[in-house]
Amino acid sequence: MSKNALSKWIRLGGYIVIAVFAGMFVLGFMTGETELMSELFKNGGTIAEIGAITAFALWIVRLLFMQLKKRKFGFLKWVQLAFKLLREHHTLIGWAAFSAALAHGSYFFLQTTEEWESIYSGLATLIGFGILVAFGLFLDKRAKGKKYLTFKKIHQAIAIVFGFALGIHLLFG
Repeated sequence: MSKNALSKWIRLGGYIVIAVFAGMFVLGFMTGETELMSELFKNGGTIAEIGAITAFALWIVRLLFMQLKKRKFGFLKWVQLAFKLLREHHTLIGWAAFSAALAHGSYFFLQTTEEWESIYSGLATLIGFGILVAFGLFLDKRAKGKKYLTFKKIHQAIAIVFGFALGIHLLFG
């Protein structure tokens, strides 16, 4: 399969995930709390976790690649291709993860009787994710030249704070 064909499938998958969770967001408000809906929205949270961890892993792998490249370490072609495809679709992965997190978080915040520790840690995580997405959108649309690197560092710092919030939510929420 060519890179362009694979890229189209990744985009299609991302758009489908966004559409499904947008529909779930609306459905969650219409149906209220049921066992089936709780299970669906818990799975949505898992998908959001996978997307967030993937985006974070891309950053770590990039740092590792840069260090290995300095040492003239040879990479397998398929590893480079996979990394480039994921990096190219970083924004789409982020939006898909955010849509899943938004559906998951809004449902459990508004519809469920979960423990408040879980709700508060999830709300803090969702707010952090929202700030990360908003700043990433700003970075993508407005930052140019030397300012781009500064804004990129800020985006990375927000990602670290979000990562800690997500870790707390997963461990204690």
